Amino acid sequence: MEAVLSAGQTQPVTLTAEELCRRYSASVCRFAAIVAPNTGEAEDLAQDALLRAIRAIDSYDPRRGTPEAWLWRIVVNASRDAARRRQRMGWLIDRIGLITPRETDSVETLALEKLRDADLVAHLRRLPERDRALLALRYGLGLDTGEAGQAVGLSADSAGKAIRRALARLRARLEVSFREP
Repeated sequence: MEAVLSAGQTQPVTLTAEELCRRYSASVCRFAAIVAPNTGEAEDLAQDALLRAIRAIDSYDPRRGTPEAWLWRIVVNASRDAARRRQRMGWLIDRIGLITPRETDSVETLALEKLRDADLVAHLRRLPERDRALLALRYGLGLDTGEAGQAVGLSADSAGKAIRRALARLRARLEVSFREP
């Protein structure tokens, strides 16, 4: 796989699986932590996405975009697939009647839920999948609007509008939660 080092450099370098993991694993993990419903699933999602990228590393075509855009597309697709699996599992559990009551939260869990970051992540995780992906790409990874849009199959203009709508939904949810006792 050949990759452009940065926007200003045109010298291609060979990107190995080890280099891919070294350069992008932390970003992929941050993305997964935002879009996954819990920590365990975030770890699984990050691992799945990186494995997919490693397996497909030879299919990367620099004429079709940057390595980062290629990778984020794989990560977003892995996230969508994980969401579909969760949904199917939920339907299965509902259908066979194995829903277990939720255990009482520990004091530590309740305290963590009061923290602003924990509240933000919880509300992010309740947003629709595409909203979570766009916000994770834009703010969690620091991609610009065009790059975030490209990763989910939107134009830069459409991505900008979708990000603004996602932020408005998130803001509304946070305002409601802060008004509640």
